[in-house]
Amino acid sequence: MNSNSMDKRSIVTRTIIDILILMACGIVYYFVVTYTPFAMRCYLHDLFGIQCPACGMTRMLLSASRLDLRQAFHYNIFMFISFPFIVGEIIYMFYLNESRKKMNRVNKIIVRGWIIMFIVWGIVRNILSV
Repeated sequence: MNSNSMDKRSIVTRTIIDILILMACGIVYYFVVTYTPFAMRCYLHDLFGIQCPACGMTRMLLSASRLDLRQAFHYNIFMFISFPFIVGEIIYMFYLNESRKKMNRVNKIIVRGWIIMFIVWGIVRNILSV
């Protein structure tokens, strides 16, 4: 094998390890939230009584883990719909980090568009009480 294919294999291996570490953190968080009184708090909601764009994410993920997709959708519509995109972007970011590459222009535009929609969702959900 040439060094280029070994390097690609190494990049993929390290990316998979990054993903597994993130998944392990998610599993630990799941058990902490499920079996203890500890959970992430939304300080925007606590201080101002408004829902941030990510409010309901923990409840959404817990409902999805029980395959109660209707309830998961109800907790945070935008995040429920965009969750596959977020997972894909996280994997892509890990890959870029391990391969020492920069994000391409099209993906930057897509991510910026998602961030704008995320902010708009935070405003809309408070106006419409969604």
